Amino acid sequence: MGAARWIIAIWLGTVIVSTVLVGWIVLWHRLLLQREALRLQAAFDALCFPTPAGPVMGEALTVVKIAYQLDEPDPSLGARAGPAHWDSLWYAAGPGPSYFLAICTLDAHASELAPRWIVRRLDEARMRAALTDDARAQMLAFGEAIEA
Repeated sequence: MGAARWIIAIWLGTVIVSTVLVGWIVLWHRLLLQREALRLQAAFDALCFPTPAGPVMGEALTVVKIAYQLDEPDPSLGARAGPAHWDSLWYAAGPGPSYFLAICTLDAHASELAPRWIVRRLDEARMRAALTDDARAQMLAFGEAIEA
């Protein structure tokens, strides 16, 4: 009977330690993602966008949608040389009205993610096409009521 109690105590201790460890790892990962998101937002805010009202900083624009994509290597081609790419597409609306697509490419190097931005101006038709399936983003970009 004594051995059974020890086995249960060891098993219960292992479960508790494992749960605490997994919880800490999840929390650390979420904090890391939040820090990177704040860093990307600060980088977007520092960008300059040409609008009909003159150059406007990113912090003055309304980001209506952020879409993420990860370029995964094609299994038929084998492993791709070089760093992995992780892109985010930032759709923004500004004064004028003016619409923009800011493409942030993160190149994963040894220990740091280095962002590179490409800013493209969009006309209203292309912005509407990009936001077709997102009623909230359409409302933010064009100020239209969301239909039920």
